[in-house]
Amino acid sequence: MRRVIVLFTVLVLGLSAGFAIKLRAQRRAALAPVGSSAVIEGTEADVVARITARIVAIAVEEGARVHAGQLLVRLDCREQQAALQAAQAQLAAADGQAAAAQAEVAGALAVSQAARATASASGAQSRALSASRAESTRQAARIGALQGEGGATAMELDRVSTRVTELDEQLGALQAQQQAARGQATAAAARAQAVRKQAEAALAAVGAARANVQRAQTLVEECELRAPLDGLVQTRAFEPGELALPGSRILTIVRLDPVEAVFFVPNRELAAAVAGGRVTVRADAYPEQVFAGVMRRVAAQAEFTPRNVQTREDRDRLVYAVTAELPNASGRLRPGMPVEVTIDGSEGGAGRAP
Repeated sequence: MRRVIVLFTVLVLGLSAGFAIKLRAQRRAALAPVGSSAVIEGTEADVVARITARIVAIAVEEGARVHAGQLLVRLDCREQQAALQAAQAQLAAADGQAAAAQAEVAGALAVSQAARATASASGAQSRALSASRAESTRQAARIGALQGEGGATAMELDRVSTRVTELDEQLGALQAQQQAARGQATAAAARAQAVRKQAEAALAAVGAARANVQRAQTLVEECELRAPLDGLVQTRAFEPGELALPGSRILTIVRLDPVEAVFFVPNRELAAAVAGGRVTVRADAYPEQVFAGVMRRVAAQAEFTPRNVQTREDRDRLVYAVTAELPNASGRLRPGMPVEVTIDGSEGGAGRAP
């Protein structure tokens, strides 16, 4: 009987000690700062080929640091260079044709203007000759009347009549010249209109040729692939001599400053996670160093949600993703590195639901 009592006493003491230890652990957890483990992540950017070409050279290896705009990959673009030269030659020819068409338009307009000027001058001369002829005709009439009265000779009448005849011939020639000049002006204007349409077509051809040059120049620029951001070469998927197709990811660059750490906060501790709040990060690789960061985003929707949320324990199983941004000018924090994140000011149970 005594043995049973002793065993019962030992069992009760053991259970009491275990329960006390569990309570102390729960109390320490309740008073501990809010946070959890996380993994360092960096912003990734791919260096991708946009054309089909053979790789001539890759200037970096995995793990190398690169700067935005740095030349990383050169492609064999002899075909694209030839296409650019052909497009430039086509543009030069189109420019020449457009210039010739413009000159022809100017020449046709000049001919038309000259013909109009000639017609105008002929008209003025015709009007002057008509006035002279009218005057000579009146003189001939007066001389004819005087001759009948003995006041004028037949020679004077012949001279005036001859003058009238000459003026008639000159007037007829000027009228014919004026008519011809008008015809030339009309023909030159029609020619100028036709040539103007040709010039417009030539200018359109210049625009198309210039677009071809720009397109070819863009393809040539794709022969040199540069770093899209400052960072570290994470992966190198190709080697010189291999053929890159459009969309081929040749390199992956990861930004190291800043980096991010995504950690999860339980539903009962969510109040401590506020965008703009400060966090402290510790990495196993640097046990004596702490890194400061800022919470940038708090997920609006819970993760790892149970099928039915009914009890307090179920609600505590809900977690929310929190993204913290960490300055990393030294580059000591690397993508994939495990860390522990705690929210500043959450010690002593701050942020926990009662």
